[in-house]
Amino acid sequence: MTSEKMDAREEFENCFLHFVDALRVLSHDAAKQCEEMGNYNTPWEIQRDASGGGLGSLRLSAPYLSWEQAEKIVDLVAALRRLPKEALSVPHMKMTSHVGCITAMNHPAWEPLRKEAEALVALLKPAIERNEAYFQGNRDE
Repeated sequence: MTSEKMDAREEFENCFLHFVDALRVLSHDAAKQCEEMGNYNTPWEIQRDASGGGLGSLRLSAPYLSWEQAEKIVDLVAALRRLPKEALSVPHMKMTSHVGCITAMNHPAWEPLRKEAEALVALLKPAIERNEAYFQGNRDE
């Protein structure tokens, strides 16, 4: 591993790649989300993964996202951060168990976010393709 800092483009591409992975998980139903996250603190992990990594600054740093795409990302991140605590953790249930995770992920607050995530994946399709091309070595895109 090199000690050189990532340039801004590489940093964006990595951040976007991880966001898209989290977005795809978010777009699935509760059972599949829990399965994909290994039934380990699924609500918190999805919230963190889809809202972390400096995505709030995409408007400024995204080399190929449209304003609409960036705004939709920012809106989804804001909605994830506003989730009620009951959607993230169920009292008296272990969040390292399927029962705890599935109970929290079935909270009604998650359903509109799943729909938004699914629509956002479709809206981001051209950007996702450019991101994939970047990691396949086509870095001039």
